[in-house]
Amino acid sequence: MSILINDSPEEIYEKNKHLLCTNPEETIQAEKLMKDAVKHLKYYATNKYGYYFDGEYCHYDMLSYKKIYRDFTCIEKNQYIVDKPNKYNELLNELWDPDNDQYLNKAYVKRKIARVYTPNLVMIQQRYKNGNLERQKYFYALAAKFEISENKTVIVMTSANINDHNSKNKKPFENTIIKSANLFKTDIDSEDDIRKGKLKKAIVNIAGYIIKKKEKYIDITYVESKIYNVFCMLSIHINFVNTTNITVITYEDILL
Repeated sequence: MSILINDSPEEIYEKNKHLLCTNPEETIQAEKLMKDAVKHLKYYATNKYGYYFDGEYCHYDMLSYKKIYRDFTCIEKNQYIVDKPNKYNELLNELWDPDNDQYLNKAYVKRKIARVYTPNLVMIQQRYKNGNLERQKYFYALAAKFEISENKTVIVMTSANINDHNSKNKKPFENTIIKSANLFKTDIDSEDDIRKGKLKKAIVNIAGYIIKKKEKYIDITYVESKIYNVFCMLSIHINFVNTTNITVITYEDILL
């Protein structure tokens, strides 16, 4: 299925209405979970404690920070600004479209919408490899878009306790960042290769953007924490940066 990059959330919703969740209680619980995910995203985007500078990526003009949460969970934060505020709506549409394949390396990453809750809340499935010889991995996650104000938007993703009937996956599910994700339980009708355990299951603890439109630029903070080296949302904003003039800002310059 192909979705145009300029599709709005409503257009994406209409094209995937056949995947609409028929359980009202599940939709309510999904909305609650993603509101909690936004709180966690805001916290890790603004909190300075424990982060160390991980480098400046000159090719992308990006500053990167990392922290280790409770000795074993890595949280990564990337910060930059886009010099063209008129790109705000275009950027939002491209980042939100969970099925947008313009910026994904199709040889290694395949993403699709697995379930629809609302125009701004969906479940996605992503398959990926980090190299030709590596075993393919996958994850399921809920993804949501929140318009905080006319000039501020949050896009967030998190894996929940989704039973995809992987016969080889015996490890109990645990999202080590968002504990409420462990309480959200549902089933999904996955493909045969997942059911037969041919793919290794991964978890996205949290991944997301805080995007703010200023008078002369767009301020962007991206936070990600994952298990099993997930190729998540970062590739999309890397490629958007490559096609847009940007200026580096420091950690101290970013306020939510």
